[in-house]
Amino acid sequence: MTNLIASVISALCVVESGGNPSAIGDSGRAVGILQMWPIAVAEANRLEGIESRREHRTARTWTLADRLDPQASREMCAVTLRWHFRRGVTDPVALGGRWRNPHGDAPGWYLRRVRDALNAGITVGGTPYRGCTGSTGGDK
Repeated sequence: MTNLIASVISALCVVESGGNPSAIGDSGRAVGILQMWPIAVAEANRLEGIESRREHRTARTWTLADRLDPQASREMCAVTLRWHFRRGVTDPVALGGRWRNPHGDAPGWYLRRVRDALNAGITVGGTPYRGCTGSTGGDK
């Protein structure tokens, strides 16, 4: 799971910001390498709280400023994607789509970008990703 999530996060960095940790989009609401909105930080903190209680450890807490820190952004994204993975979203493309829309299907154009980024040489579980095993949906 860890390698798969790391690979998806690497693809999302390409899709969301082209790898630019200083990127700002959506009229200033989306910030950093993963184009995180404030709600994404709040959700990562909520899920980290759940995960830390389950693991009997102290929870990490992130702030809005952490969206500009590539490592902190990756950690927040990892917490979020682990949550979805544990709930059955195991296809790398679909998992990447949950970053854009945690509560449903991401648009087809977004899923295609995630798939293309994964196909561009990113590995999943130490193996080169060779295509989507699930549906990429239609344009929405």
